[in-house]
Amino acid sequence: MSDVRYFNFPVALLRDFMTDSQSVLKNILYYSLYSHSLRLDYGDEMERFKNAIDYYEMPIFPTPDVFYEAQDVYEFMPVNLPMVGLNTEIFLRFFLSTKSDYEKATLLGFLAIKSILGGKSYCKIDNRFWLSRMDGLSRSCDIYLLSDGIRKYSTEYMTKKIKNELKDNWGLKSYSRYTRGFYVSFDMSLENLVKTAEAARKAVKEKQKRLEEKALVQKALMEIKASQ
Repeated sequence: MSDVRYFNFPVALLRDFMTDSQSVLKNILYYSLYSHSLRLDYGDEMERFKNAIDYYEMPIFPTPDVFYEAQDVYEFMPVNLPMVGLNTEIFLRFFLSTKSDYEKATLLGFLAIKSILGGKSYCKIDNRFWLSRMDGLSRSCDIYLLSDGIRKYSTEYMTKKIKNELKDNWGLKSYSRYTRGFYVSFDMSLENLVKTAEAARKAVKEKQKRLEEKALVQKALMEIKASQ
C-alpha cells in the first residue's frame, strides 16, 4: 500500500467529467503534476516538473508546451476549494481506456464522498450534497441546477444503484436506517458505522424529547399564570 500514489486536486476540476472525461482527466493530471513539482527543492521549473512526472510514472513527455499548460491549469484554480485524492492506478484505468457513463458516474460518486469525508473517518450526507459534489460543486444545490450529465443520475433508483456499486466494489460502508441522509465511511467497519449512527440518532431523539418537554412545561406555566 505504501507504493500507491495519489493525485490531489480541487473537486472543481471534475466539472464536465460526464461530457468530456478525457479533458477533465488531463487537467487533473496537469494540476497534480505541477502542484507536486512546486514541493520539490532541486532544479529549475522544468526539471522539477520532469521529476514530478517520473515520481508518478505518467506516460507523458515533459515538453515546454505541456509544462506551460499544466502551469495554466494550476494557476487558474482558485484557492481554498475542497480537495480530493485519486490513486494513480484508478486514474490510469479511466485515462487510458473508454468507460461507460455509468462507470464515470460511479467514479464521481466515489470521489464526491471522499471529498466530503476529507480527513474524517465517517460523516452523514444527503443525496443533494453528494450529487452537487459529483458535479464539481463546493456547496449543495438544488437538483435542477446540476448539469444534465449528473441530473440524470439523481433518481432514487440511480443513486441507490451507484451506492450499491460503491459498497460492493469500492470499499464504501453506508448506513441509512431511519436517518435523514446517510452515513458513509471508507475507514470504519460497517458494524462500527451502524453503532455510531444509531448512537447519534438516539442522542438526537433524546434531545428532541427534552426540547418538547421543555416547551410543554413553558406552555403549562404560561397558562397557569394567565389563569391567575
